[in-house]
Amino acid sequence: MTLKKNLKRKYFRYPFIIHADPLKESTAYPTHTHGLTDVGMPEFIMDPLAFGGEGNAGRINAAYDFFRKKENKDKLKAILNGETLKVTGKQLSPKPNADDPYVYCFREVPPKFEAVKISYHEKEITEDMRFIQVYIEGDDYVLKDDYYRGGVKW
Repeated sequence: MTLKKNLKRKYFRYPFIIHADPLKESTAYPTHTHGLTDVGMPEFIMDPLAFGGEGNAGRINAAYDFFRKKENKDKLKAILNGETLKVTGKQLSPKPNADDPYVYCFREVPPKFEAVKISYHEKEITEDMRFIQVYIEGDDYVLKDDYYRGGVKW
């Protein structure tokens, strides 16, 4: 195996990149993907304060793995048809000893949703792009545009 293929396999397991805010200022943008549209999937976005950049990235990777499974493709279609899907932490990442107590919710949001607007440059958003918001059950405040307007504040 060539060095390039070995590096790609080791460091580029996913066909997308994740941008996460380092949370060094008083406002933040959502953790979000770039590149899922290129493989026929919607982009994922997540509240930057949910688990921080690293924690959110791990959950987004787990979501990608979850929806790529043949048995879950209908669940992705249901989200893109307007449903909100709820998945337990164990379902999302069924690794041994996974004791994630959270319920993750997935819903499609439009490009005009404030979280999308502050995550992607207007010129990046194309007609074929779709977006799924990942959030924790009970965190209803992340469903509102006002939460994201001007950047998430803490």
